Amino acid sequence: MVETQIPMVNPGGESTMMGQWRIVLRQAEEAARGGRFEEAYALASRPEVADHHQAVQLRSRLGLELIARAARRGAADDTTGAIDDLHTAERLGAPPDSLAAARLGLADRAVDEIRASLDAGEPSQALERIEDLARHKISGPALRRCREIAEAWQAATAEARRGEFGQAHEHLDRAERLAAGAGVSAAQTAIAAARPDLETRQKTAAPKVEALYTALAGGEWPRILAAAEAVVAVIPEHPAAKQARARAWQQIAAIGPSSGSKWVNRSPRADRPVQPARESEPDRTPGAGDQRDEPPPIAPYADRRQPRIFPAFRSVPPAPLHPAAERPVARADVGGPKGRFLLWADAVGGFLVCLDDRIILGRAGPDSPADVPLMGDLSRNHAALVRSNESYLIEPHHPSFVNGKVVTEPTVLRDGDVIRLGSTVELEFRQPSPVSATARLAIVSRHRLPIAVDGVLLMAETCIVGAESQAHIAAPAMKDSVVLYRQGPSLWCRARGSFEVDGRTCASRAPLTLSSSVLGDGFSFSLEPLAATSV
Repeated sequence: MVETQIPMVNPGGESTMMGQWRIVLRQAEEAARGGRFEEAYALASRPEVADHHQAVQLRSRLGLELIARAARRGAADDTTGAIDDLHTAERLGAPPDSLAAARLGLADRAVDEIRASLDAGEPSQALERIEDLARHKISGPALRRCREIAEAWQAATAEARRGEFGQAHEHLDRAERLAAGAGVSAAQTAIAAARPDLETRQKTAAPKVEALYTALAGGEWPRILAAAEAVVAVIPEHPAAKQARARAWQQIAAIGPSSGSKWVNRSPRADRPVQPARESEPDRTPGAGDQRDEPPPIAPYADRRQPRIFPAFRSVPPAPLHPAAERPVARADVGGPKGRFLLWADAVGGFLVCLDDRIILGRAGPDSPADVPLMGDLSRNHAALVRSNESYLIEPHHPSFVNGKVVTEPTVLRDGDVIRLGSTVELEFRQPSPVSATARLAIVSRHRLPIAVDGVLLMAETCIVGAESQAHIAAPAMKDSVVLYRQGPSLWCRARGSFEVDGRTCASRAPLTLSSSVLGDGFSFSLEPLAATSV
């Protein structure tokens, strides 16, 4: 009799391993049924089950199920979800032929969206969408025809912006022919509707371009600048006009603003007696001993090389710079004083004071939104300075640099940083006081603001005027500092002892208006409201 022996099963041995692969496959099947295809694929690819026949079949089925779901999503106008499913199916090794067919079907459905952009006269939007689809391998004959129409139309627009109207008409003709051949009647109508606008722009631009070349032949830079600006207003990318404008700005900035500026220079009021200069103030009037080779500034800015001496101010408010302003920039509201004003300090100078937390730097002009308008070849909204708590950020909108390095995103500024806007305009950023967030901008290039000021102040809570090194406005002759500060909806002044505000005697501190005149022991200054920037 043969004795039969039953083998002992080791719980951690081969029998357990054989049971484990069934559990993994069951988990993979459940994940697939729940739509968690990537999880199912990861489970079916584990080493203990990867070569099993059921796992191989499951992986192949997962790709096809994803392609099917992509088709359903595309039919429901969920293009983004369909694209995601096709990407996942490709990673899971779905058959290339099935993927290509699914992408072609998705491309045919996306054509309606592209045609809608063309019908609305938005070729750039159509091109952007087509390129986005192409990055996801979504393409087809219908999309390619739409791309050709959009590219020809876009090329016509670009040539018109450069003043090449002959080529613009040719591209527009081609776009119209392509639209007619593709049977896109609505887009063809939109293209035809763009032709009268192109012809009108061409007729408007012709005399302006002729005037520009006449001005260039004459060599008068203010006239060249005006002619170039007129051309750029109609043809924004006109090469000769842009080059002439840049050159004109360089020449005009080298000698100071022209007397035809729409900004008005402040001059002492005739009804105010002029104080004599302090003995401690050096005479900077140019004379025979002045060896600087800087060309003399033209009127009305000839006083920039002399200390600014102001009178013992009376309570008569100064006239605003622009009586017809749209709205006052300097205003008092719940959040405190806002906007800009001018501060004229006796024997010290004039300053543009900006109160807002966001300050726009840009090109000067009657339609410029810039809070700090600069006489240079810049965009109207070239960059912004943003005050955030105790620090400042520069937000570049056009080419901008900090300490010679290009900045393309909001960048923190530090004391002593040199900001360059465009190719030539340079400003120095200073925060002299560690206990105040107020900052100062000094123009270190030859460019100027359209009004004769000595600097720009970005005023936070306080502004210190005095002889100390931490003063925002340096006044070496002052014995004691004077502080301007915000309190509630108003500006206030604090100084040692008594002083006069608009002819009234005050002790230690007093509120100011944006037209106040202040006179104290060893100091005097006045505020002047500044007109609104264009909005």
